[in-house]
Amino acid sequence: MITFSTAMINAMSNAPVDYFHLIKITNENNTVTKAVTTHWANVTINSVTYVADGSIVKLDPPQTTTTVDREQYKFILADPSFTEAAAAEASLVGHRAEIRIGFLDHVFKQPLTTLTDTLLIYSGRIDGAAYNIKTDTLGESLLQITCASPLADLDMKRMLYCSRDFVRGRRPDDSSCDQVYGGSGILNLKWGKS
Repeated sequence: MITFSTAMINAMSNAPVDYFHLIKITNENNTVTKAVTTHWANVTINSVTYVADGSIVKLDPPQTTTTVDREQYKFILADPSFTEAAAAEASLVGHRAEIRIGFLDHVFKQPLTTLTDTLLIYSGRIDGAAYNIKTDTLGESLLQITCASPLADLDMKRMLYCSRDFVRGRRPDDSSCDQVYGGSGILNLKWGKS
């Protein structure tokens, strides 16, 4: 269930509702590698500064369904100078992406800078990144980032061979598959600690 803070309820109850998007990408060490916003000025939330560089071109809208699906989440960033090219090709896949909606205070028109005053749209792993380049007179270079669906790993198959050599190669002290291929004779197994 989605809970709204008092500040969010106040911001959304007065028309027009002023909001902005926040995108944060973190690597495997939980270090923020990119943080951008659609707000006109930089926004700092939980000591993360989201840069207002105008690079967010398109975001998928939040989706709610009553069925379990495999829909991926996508967003597009403008990258005319290819500054994200090295990260997109080498190490962007597998990083965590978090997309939130932030709100402006309806009285002072300032961003609400508490994390609980934002609405989480997507949180998950990046599944792929690809450039869409147009070489027209007014060309463009767009980086489309595809995030994994909530059920991304359900169809993944990882083979685990139950042989002594395979299991001992992964963990030398694991003896769970030592007698898998014991044949049809009587086996004496030792259970517990010896």
